Amino acid sequence: MRAFSLTRRLMAAVVISHIILAACLVLMATLFARRYLKAAFDVTLEARARSVAALVYYPDDGSPGLLFEPSKIPPSSHKRHLDFYDVRSGYGGFEVHTAGYDPQVFDNIPTSSQYFDFKYQGEDYRAIVLRKVAILDTEAGIPNPPPTLTVSYAIPSEDITERSAALAASISAASLILVLPTLALAVWIIRRSLRPLHVLAAHAQGISVRNWDFNPSDEERAVGELAPLIDAIETVLEGLWKAFTRQREFLGDAAHELKTSFTIVKSSLQGLLKVPRTAGEYREGLLDISEDTDRLEELLNRMLRLARVEQWAADGVRRELDNIDLRSTCELAIARINKLATSRRISIEFTAETDAAQVRADPADLELVWMNLLENAVQYSRPGTVVFISLQTNDDSAIVRVEDHGCGISASELPHIFERFRRGDPSRSRATGGYGLGLAMAKSIVEAYGGEIQVSSTEAVGTQIWVTLPIVNGDSTVKSGSADPHVAPSVTSSF
Repeated sequence: MRAFSLTRRLMAAVVISHIILAACLVLMATLFARRYLKAAFDVTLEARARSVAALVYYPDDGSPGLLFEPSKIPPSSHKRHLDFYDVRSGYGGFEVHTAGYDPQVFDNIPTSSQYFDFKYQGEDYRAIVLRKVAILDTEAGIPNPPPTLTVSYAIPSEDITERSAALAASISAASLILVLPTLALAVWIIRRSLRPLHVLAAHAQGISVRNWDFNPSDEERAVGELAPLIDAIETVLEGLWKAFTRQREFLGDAAHELKTSFTIVKSSLQGLLKVPRTAGEYREGLLDISEDTDRLEELLNRMLRLARVEQWAADGVRRELDNIDLRSTCELAIARINKLATSRRISIEFTAETDAAQVRADPADLELVWMNLLENAVQYSRPGTVVFISLQTNDDSAIVRVEDHGCGISASELPHIFERFRRGDPSRSRATGGYGLGLAMAKSIVEAYGGEIQVSSTEAVGTQIWVTLPIVNGDSTVKSGSADPHVAPSVTSSF
């Protein structure tokens, strides 16, 4: 699409609208003026016709018939063309015409209309027909009923056209005089009104990966139409800045984690090569190296899975998924993490208020979420305590809650726990594991399925993390032994 100037388009729209408005005003004024001129013309036409009818009189001696006084005919209304008249009466076959009268002038007199227009020798005329006009003169011996006249009178209508044209020209000139200043004022207002937009565009053009400054002035923020745009730009910039920052931090943290794992493998190999060793020592060293490579492989797999989940969420990819039982994914995750919990003398207690929480998801994804949450809870819980995981539903969502009684998370660290490679205890050794990707992965998976993950924690007391997911159906299946058919039973399992 070709580039265009919004300012020029607005100015063109204003100019065109002013021209159309002026043209419409001229047209309407001309039409109304012509209408009133025509009405005035018709009044004049009728007056002349009646003045001609008034010149008909009876003979003074009382003889039958009618007479006409042509010397008192009013002068022609037009300078170059004559008026036409025709007066007739059935009394005595009376008929008078204009001098040099052409019988064809009034050949097409309408039978019903009083006024009509016609052309004669290329000129426009307007005529009137007065029927049954009484004779104003009175004499003795007038027949009963008294005779009447039919008067036809025509005047050139060129004056109407000339006066209408002159009036249209005058109105056009007056409109032009009025439109030009208002048009100039409108253009000035448009330029001034759009100046904040141009300034805002200039500010936006200066944004780059090296310059994130975007500081609109108060004048720009005061424009109601620009306020949403400014808010959107600031929101996008904030998101982009955070994304760039996270990307840089991710690259640095990923490189550090990979380098650490690679350095461990390399140092182990170098240690084996320094001095001759027995087969058993080589076997033990290779087993250690194998464990280190497994850890490196797990780190890479987690990074790849996190990248895929975030890509699905960003691209809006909708996979073909079946409805799964949310409770079963929790139980499978508990079974997988139970060995770690037992080794740390921690028990896991699972409570489910319903057996029919169906969600549309990949069971492996949700199982990974619960495993990450449970692993963190077990790792940070004090020996001999219990980690609680519960499942409950409301009208349209399911809530899975994981609660531990551990060291808790500080208030300053709490907003950052879902960041990649973020660990509350950076000094954790290889024995305890952890990459700082578990919670980030859990958050990405939950949000990819349209859910939400939240956390609350108190230092030296413990941490609660709860996940809300949309369920396919809000109905719960009630066991036959339930006392109240509207209340789902609570099922508790200990591991």
